[in-house]
This record gives sequence, structure tokens and C-alpha cells, in this order.
Amino acid sequence: MKEYFEEVRDSVNACMGHYQVWFTLRGDGKAIDEYLNDMNDYRYVDFFFAANVAHYKLMFIEIACLFDSGSDSYSVRNLKEQLRENNLVELANEFDRRLQPFSALVSNIKTVRSKMIAHKDIGVNETKLFSKHGIVPDQIKELLDEVAILMSKVESQIDGESSCSSVGPTDRWERATFNLLEVLRAGRRS
Repeated sequence: MKEYFEEVRDSVNACMGHYQVWFTLRGDGKAIDEYLNDMNDYRYVDFFFAANVAHYKLMFIEIACLFDSGSDSYSVRNLKEQLRENNLVELANEFDRRLQPFSALVSNIKTVRSKMIAHKDIGVNETKLFSKHGIVPDQIKELLDEVAILMSKVESQIDGESSCSSVGPTDRWERATFNLLEVLRAGRRS
């Protein structure tokens, strides 16, 4: 079970990291409002373009992997089975209860990942696809935070209620992105 936890934890952290960097760079009310000129500096603009695209795509890939339904993957689904096999049925059931409201979002994320990222279907319009499937960045954050909270509970069970946690809701990647932008701004001004 510890192996399943560690693999799923790494995916959760990757999902959160990719989401936070992407959303911090491009989301309304985030870095783009204050740091657009810094990001468009000819010395850095290509980096920020590549980072935006990469984190955006990897976010969808990682979330789809996290909720993979295959029996041979390190996923939330298979972690729940491990929990049940290790007499943590109530915790597995809590995953079901707390993640059930996100089932349509997860399905829609997998569809977008399949049509735009994994396979690049001909004629797919990103705006129409997002509109049709109702994917909102704030809902992605809510999903990832919920998974992180649940994973923290799993970790607590595995580590005997240890106070140290390697997973949980955090904004550390957002803060790091803002810190990087602040350093770039200061360097541009000196």
C-alpha cells in the first residue's frame, strides 16, 4: 500500500504543480495582470511561452493518469482498492464520497486530454471543447485540493499519525512562480 500511496502522491503533487504554475502565469487576477511586461521581455518571452504550454498540457495528462481506470496503473482507483485490502474501508469510502461530485469534471478532463493533447483530433476548437465540457480552472483546483486532503489522510494512516506530510493542499508552486517573476523584475530594473 505504501508503494501505491507514494506513486499516487507523486502524481497529485505533479498535478498541483503543473496547475499552479500554469494558472499563476495565465489566470485572471494572477501574474499576467502585474508581470506581463516582465514575461514579454525578449530575453524571457520564449521561456514563458514554453512553460505555459508545457504546464497546461502536463496538467491534463497528469490528472488523467491520476484517475486512470486501468487495473495496472497507480491511480486513485487502485489506491482505494489497496485501502480496502488493508482494512481501511472507511477511508476508501471517504474517497468515493468526497470525489463523487467531481466525476463529471474528471471525465471531461479526460475527454479534453484525449481530443486536444494525447491525440489532437482534427477540427477540435479549444474554446468550444472547454465550453461544451464545462471545465473551469477553479474547479480543477478544488478537485486537486480535495485529492490532496484525502492523500494526507492516507499518509497519516501509513505513517501512524505522523505530523510531517509530503502531500496536502498548498500554494507552494504559485508562490514560487511569483517569486521567480519578482526576481526577474528586479533584475530587469537593476
